[in-house]
Amino acid sequence: MTRKTFSIQNIAYFLLVAVIVTYILSVGQFFIIPFLFAILLSIIILPVQHFYDRYIRSQALSTILAFLTVLIPIIGIITFFSMQVGFVLSDLDNISLRVQTGTETLFKWASEYFHISKDESQSILKDNFSKIVSSPLSLVQSTLNSFTGILLNIALIFLFMFFLLAYRISIKNFVLMQFSPAQRLKAAQTITDIQKMLRQYLSGLISVMMILAILNSVGLWFIGVEYPFLWASLAAFLTIIPYIGTTLGGGLPFFYALATAESWHQPVAIIIMYVTIQQVEGNLITPYVVGSKVRINPLVAIIGILLMNALWGMVGIILAIPLTAGVKILFDRVDALRPIGALMSSNVLQKQALFLSEWDHEKYRLSSIFFRSKKVKKPEVFVEAIHDDTLKPRQ
Repeated sequence: MTRKTFSIQNIAYFLLVAVIVTYILSVGQFFIIPFLFAILLSIIILPVQHFYDRYIRSQALSTILAFLTVLIPIIGIITFFSMQVGFVLSDLDNISLRVQTGTETLFKWASEYFHISKDESQSILKDNFSKIVSSPLSLVQSTLNSFTGILLNIALIFLFMFFLLAYRISIKNFVLMQFSPAQRLKAAQTITDIQKMLRQYLSGLISVMMILAILNSVGLWFIGVEYPFLWASLAAFLTIIPYIGTTLGGGLPFFYALATAESWHQPVAIIIMYVTIQQVEGNLITPYVVGSKVRINPLVAIIGILLMNALWGMVGIILAIPLTAGVKILFDRVDALRPIGALMSSNVLQKQALFLSEWDHEKYRLSSIFFRSKKVKKPEVFVEAIHDDTLKPRQ
């Protein structure tokens, strides 16, 4: 007979491991974050590497060619973006003057429309304008700071990428070596599935960013906003931030046009344009280009984003979706964790009956982590013979 007892030791082990892992991820982020970005980019480059491997016997040479094939377009994009930023910085004094003039005009219009005196409008401007602008600016600043941190570590990321591609077979064999021969096929399939999911998600995300950059550029140029390619590139890049990236990307040219435009037609046109593009992107572009490659439901995605934001900030938000999807695949491959993987999946509604049927077993319950099973022997029952002298016949 098996009896389950509450184990303080199991709880202590669980909490100790959780604290140590969280501490390592927090303290070691200077190394872990560039390494994770290098892994993600290496997965994108891997098909290019395989293409060169077919025709070039030297693995080092094929790795260099694959690396340069992807590195050159990235350098070109960064150069183009830097030139656009340089155009804005060169005209910064004129832009600042126009923003100040546009802000005064905006509050003058608000004073006339709401029948507020000039002194009252100036008081409102002084007391509340900084609060109104501080929230989006702080978000933009944190985003730019995170992006700047990535740029400062770009050499380290590319260095990691090169060696990950060069040593990929040895690294994969080392990982498979950690499993028994009977489990290696399943482990290799898990690695392949994670690579395939990440490659499809990242390549789809890059395609969506390029499409949005073109649509935004054409729309902003047609509206007449200054520096349309800069705002369009920023908006497209910010789509890498789940849920809030598109809104943030549309807010930047809106506030710029609101402060610098001579009429209200430009800001309204920008709102209409971005709402239209966002609807097209959410209902047509992303579902068909990216699809449900990550296969996680929105609740799990939001929880993952919040946790990664608390751990690594804006960079954590960018990495949250692919990392959460990778963890979900691992849960699907471990038999005892399959219910958790099903709870994280995008089709959790179709699996709701399995929790009380196929997985209604002791090994799938979370309580097994905190309880210890112990075999208890059944008590032996001894039956003593009853000797009653009164039953004996008299002599």
